[in-house]
Amino acid sequence: MVENPTPGLSMVRGDVPVTVTREDRHQRALSRYSVAPGGERRIAAELAWCVIGSGKYKGERGVEVRVDGRRVGELTHMMSQRYAPLLASGERVGCEATVTRDQRGLRVTLHLPRNANTAVFAAEPPTERFAPVRPVPPATLPSRPAWRKPLWIGVAVVLGVFVLAGILGDPDDEPSASNTAAAETTTTTTFEPPPTTTTTTTTTTTTTTTTTTTTTTPPPPPPTTTEVVAPPVTQAPAPKPKPAPKPSCDPNYSGCVPIASDVDCEGGSGNGPAYASGPVRVVGDDIYKLDSDDDGVACE
Repeated sequence: MVENPTPGLSMVRGDVPVTVTREDRHQRALSRYSVAPGGERRIAAELAWCVIGSGKYKGERGVEVRVDGRRVGELTHMMSQRYAPLLASGERVGCEATVTRDQRGLRVTLHLPRNANTAVFAAEPPTERFAPVRPVPPATLPSRPAWRKPLWIGVAVVLGVFVLAGILGDPDDEPSASNTAAAETTTTTTFEPPPTTTTTTTTTTTTTTTTTTTTTTPPPPPPTTTEVVAPPVTQAPAPKPKPAPKPSCDPNYSGCVPIASDVDCEGGSGNGPAYASGPVRVVGDDIYKLDSDDDGVACE
C-alpha cells in the first residue's frame, strides 16, 4: 500500500526492481518521504518523457521519475529504452517505489514489469454513477375526459352571441325614417354617444304660434372590443468583447517561458529580449539554456 495514491495514474505491476539515478540532485523533493538508515517507505511514482541533459547520450530522449508531480531522478539510457513502450501507450504510467537511505542520501527504487510490451495496467477504481431514469408508463398518466371541452371554446361562443346580438339589434329600437340622418354615427374602438340635440322651430303668424320640438335618441352602444396589445420587443444585449489572447508559452518548460529569439532568467545578467520568472521546470529541451546546473529546474 503506497502512502501517496495519485489520481489519474495507470499503475503497472511491479515484477523487478529498477534503480533510479541522479536522486542526489533532488533531495529536497524527496525530503517529504525521509527515512532513517535501514528503513523504507513505499510511495507511488510516475514515469514521464525527458531529455537527457549530460553524458554520452546528451540530447536524446529518456524517462524521468516524478513523485507528487516533482522530478526526483531519471532512468538510465538502457532502462529508458526498455520501458519506453509503457509511455507510448498514451497513459499516465505509475508504479510503486521504495524510498531508502544510504551514505549518499535518499534513494529511490522502482518496481516495474519484467516485460514492458506485455505490461497490464491496473483497472481504474469504480466510480459512482446515477441510476437511469425510467419512463413513466402511459397508463399511469392522468387522462382528460373526452366530454370536457377547453374553456376558450365556451368563451368564444358566448362572445359570438353578444357580437351577433349587437349587430342585429332590436327592431323596436330602430330610429324612425325622419331621424335616420341624425342617428348615423361612426363606430370606433372607444365609443362616446353623441349628446342629445334639441331643435326648436318657432312659426309666427297673425293669429297662431306653433312650437315643434324634435328629440334625437342616440343608438345603442356597439359591443365591447378587446384590444390585443403586442408584447414589447426586447433588444438582445450587445455581445461581450472577446478577451485578448494570452501570450504563448514554450512547451519545453513547466511554467510560462515566452517564445522568443532568446530568453534569459529575470533578474540575471542576460540581455533578453525576453525574460522568464523562475523557478520553472524543464520538461523538454532546454533550448534557452536556462538550467545552468542541469537539475531540471531553471531560473532558481
